[in-house]
Amino acid sequence: MRHSLRPTFFQGALVSAFTLFNLAGGSGFAQTPATNRPWSYLQASPPDAASRVPPRWPGWTELSRLACIVVLILSAVPDLGALGVLVPAYFYPTSGDYWSALNQAAVRVPLIAIMNPNNGPSTMVNPDYTSAVNALRNAGGRVIGYVYSSYAARPLSEVKADIDRYHAFYTIDGFFIDEMTNDADAAHLAYYEALYQDIKAKQASYLVVGNPGINTPASYLLRPTVDGLVTFENNTGYPDYAPDPWTQTQSATAFSHLCYAVLAPDTMTNYARLAVARNAGYIYVTDDQGANPWDTLPSYWSAEVGFVETLNREAARTQPPVLKISIETNNTVKVAVQGTPGKYVLQASSNLAGWEPLATNLSPGGTFSFSDLRATNYPRRAYRTAQ
Repeated sequence: MRHSLRPTFFQGALVSAFTLFNLAGGSGFAQTPATNRPWSYLQASPPDAASRVPPRWPGWTELSRLACIVVLILSAVPDLGALGVLVPAYFYPTSGDYWSALNQAAVRVPLIAIMNPNNGPSTMVNPDYTSAVNALRNAGGRVIGYVYSSYAARPLSEVKADIDRYHAFYTIDGFFIDEMTNDADAAHLAYYEALYQDIKAKQASYLVVGNPGINTPASYLLRPTVDGLVTFENNTGYPDYAPDPWTQTQSATAFSHLCYAVLAPDTMTNYARLAVARNAGYIYVTDDQGANPWDTLPSYWSAEVGFVETLNREAARTQPPVLKISIETNNTVKVAVQGTPGKYVLQASSNLAGWEPLATNLSPGGTFSFSDLRATNYPRRAYRTAQ
């Protein structure tokens, strides 16, 4: 895929109930109020002898004595069923409004953009790319830098030099290794493992996505040589594509599918649903075609983003998020959320009537945490979240 230049609330059933559980030395309750938004709720309280008791508020001194983590599980939350967008953004930042459109999408769905100034980082910083990258990251998206490997034939020193330049020129989130092999050759695995280790040595949080563009042995992911793989890239054949069985037991966020020359919006929506069914955490479908089918956004881009957002809400409806609460050493409360990827709103209340926003988080993996530094100002505190 090498070319010169040229990544809320859901509706659901209405239930009104309190359910109490004794959990890990504490009690929690979940409530879904009779409103048009299902929420996941959590309150901490000291251990109670009864297995099911009327709801009650703990005093703050009681709450702060909890040494354990109180876990409220509303349902099992497998890492599937939600979707992000992996965009080969091989268009110049000032060409059209494409990067602005990416910014708008990044506040709605998990989004990763692959930047590609000139088959790599070029030889100097480009201020236009600096502005575009920073704006997208500020909007909640992630940006990874394009490098090509020529199926392990390009000298490692050249690939590493491109990685070094990206690292020096821009604040990004990782790298996209194009033209990756998909065989079991030990030398090829060693080549990509060396690149992976070099990248992680620079910054452990860097995301490394490899693009063989086809089914690939599990060793590429499990060794590891990458954090994620593009296992489909083509302009045809997606309806009949069959992913390797080993991919179905891994995290969905490890797999991406790229489909181009898809002219009909209805086909785009069908492909997005197929991606979810095939345990792919990222999809990109475009009607662009030709020598470089990644030099524009699709004409149905708004519809694609909206449809991915709808799929994520559907997934969240059937897989409610899990809240975990812990009391930190300074008596602040840490609330951790685990659910399907997407946009979350976290709120707190001291009386279960008025709710204040604490954080809005667009989580590519469906997990995030927040420390409530103001919790000690209240004699009691409850938390809720919704997507």
